[in-house]
Amino acid sequence: YVDKLPEKPRHFFSFGKSVHDALEYFYAVQALPPKPLEDVLRHYRENWISEGYANAAQEEEYKAEGERILGDYHRKHYDTFRIPYFTEYAFTFDVDGVPVRGFVDRVDKVGEDRIAILDYKTGKAIPASRAEQDQQLTMYQMACEELLGKTVETLTLYHLPSQKALTVPRHGKELVQGLRAQVVEVAGAIGREVFDPKPEERKCSWCDFKPHCPVFKHLYPGAPVSPAAAAAEAAPKPGTDKALAKLVDKVGKAAEDLEKRRQALEELKAELAQALKEKGFVKAFGSAFEAARQSSERWEFSDRKKVLDEIQRAGFWDKIMAPSAPLVQKLMTDPAVPLHLREKLARLATRSEKDELSIKRVADEGAG
Repeated sequence: YVDKLPEKPRHFFSFGKSVHDALEYFYAVQALPPKPLEDVLRHYRENWISEGYANAAQEEEYKAEGERILGDYHRKHYDTFRIPYFTEYAFTFDVDGVPVRGFVDRVDKVGEDRIAILDYKTGKAIPASRAEQDQQLTMYQMACEELLGKTVETLTLYHLPSQKALTVPRHGKELVQGLRAQVVEVAGAIGREVFDPKPEERKCSWCDFKPHCPVFKHLYPGAPVSPAAAAAEAAPKPGTDKALAKLVDKVGKAAEDLEKRRQALEELKAELAQALKEKGFVKAFGSAFEAARQSSERWEFSDRKKVLDEIQRAGFWDKIMAPSAPLVQKLMTDPAVPLHLREKLARLATRSEKDELSIKRVADEGAG
């Protein structure tokens, strides 16, 4: 933000914005009745954001998923539709001397002096406990109570793909005070230009700014320097060897080219796997290569402690010995594991499928 470096377009940002915009349109009425589904879908299609998708097939898949979400939402809420107090409520307020700006997806009146705050989510499944601690909801509560002069009664994270609303009472004083202290601490560090890197594998894997980060900058020798680092970069570097510097740049460029080719390959493989899946094929042939698809299912457990408790209670602790995810996965397909335990674990997990694609050259005809 300080250097005004742009982020790469991401399909999940575009998808979320497209769906949010359609819901804002749905609620933008001055009087009943609410808008019919046909109008909402028309607005959705006309204002669809295409940035960030890997290919046309992925974009069409997400567009269809958005239409499903909006159709399910419209059918679920049409009969009980109420005109909201605010949609996309924009706020700017002061947190102990720090200006904070944000947007609330929806604010509903639930009484003369009481309101409900709702935030839409279009991503993966949300743990039920998240709404109880979510800092974004805490910030919305602080802003709305100060600026609107009304008491927040409930806070909701609404998971649109599953149409599930995770609603909790207003956050208590401890969460509010904790967030205030964190805002002041972070703002102070920004003011002092303290930007110490704190690498995390999960976050760093998708970060757009690795070429500018001290932790990863050595991997991107040809990358442009950010304005904040320009002065330091301009200083002469002792012991510079021109031949060595040239070799470093050569290796760096080769590494960049290899990464680009790897990303392009992964996109093509995903497109091919999807095409095989849609046609119901496990193998296909080209003039020189053959491709084979193998699907495997995966269970992701959000509440690790509950999973382990269920396994131990059922007497299957020795099946996994150490509570590692791959060993827990095996329980889901082990016929010796009672069905009731597998059902309990399934309720604690999110199931996904993974396609393994193998490519090999086809032997030339007539080869000895």
